[in-house]
Amino acid sequence: MGLIEKIEIESEKVFNYQETFDKCLINLDEELPPPPTALSIGQHNYKGIMYDNATFTYGEMSTVVAPQKSKKTFFKSALIASYIGGNTTNFFPSVKSKREKELYILDFDTEQGKYYSQRAFRRVTELVGNVYVNYLPFGVKSLSDDDRVSLIDGIVNDPRYKNKIGWISIDGIADLCSNTNDLVKSKKVIEKLMNWNEQGIHINNIIHQTFEKERGTGHLGSFCQKKSESVIFLKTTDTSAKNSPVEVKQKDSRGAPFDTFYFDLDLETILPKECEEPNW
Repeated sequence: MGLIEKIEIESEKVFNYQETFDKCLINLDEELPPPPTALSIGQHNYKGIMYDNATFTYGEMSTVVAPQKSKKTFFKSALIASYIGGNTTNFFPSVKSKREKELYILDFDTEQGKYYSQRAFRRVTELVGNVYVNYLPFGVKSLSDDDRVSLIDGIVNDPRYKNKIGWISIDGIADLCSNTNDLVKSKKVIEKLMNWNEQGIHINNIIHQTFEKERGTGHLGSFCQKKSESVIFLKTTDTSAKNSPVEVKQKDSRGAPFDTFYFDLDLETILPKECEEPNW
């Protein structure tokens, strides 16, 4: 039996009133530091000094909302590669990693089969310029929604990785819920994400945009946006073109928002890269 199979699944816990009271009570006299930043996009001016934006912080979640065929998986790869570092600054100079130690990165693709998901995962290595051994990609299209959740939960609590994970990417989060319009099921998925956040992990969710509306699919999409510190929308600038720049816009932010920017695909390498705003 492997190590993962040996991990005990916790039974339903009895509510401990005093423990929960002490955990949730906020001491107003205590000076709490802001959560450390995992990844920043752009800068803001404060009293004449430029600071990197705390776009993605540890212990929080973010959501990328995008319509179909808007290069959302390319953007996801760019975020992960930027968090790792390496040569990625040549492609996305405005996205800066704040990672200060070796941490694991979990990348879950729920939509593509092994061949196409591997191509997307390899893109991360191509952007970075080398293989980051702590980057663990998983193709989970063949699993049920419950098994996907169980797998992620098992890895997060696996002694080999517990409290050593910095970033989790879930592309797409809707496949962790059998019905994104079911309030109860959607809420359970969000509660599980927040539970994983407790280990200081940043969780980046990718979800499809509801047709002609600025929100993610179903109740799950709404919950994701409400609980996220950063909500980012992708938009193809020319839907009639086979390849056109993508607009990256921050819709919601708890901190300073980044300025809208654009990325496109390099036709030789087929790698995403920041570009100028298109002038049609």
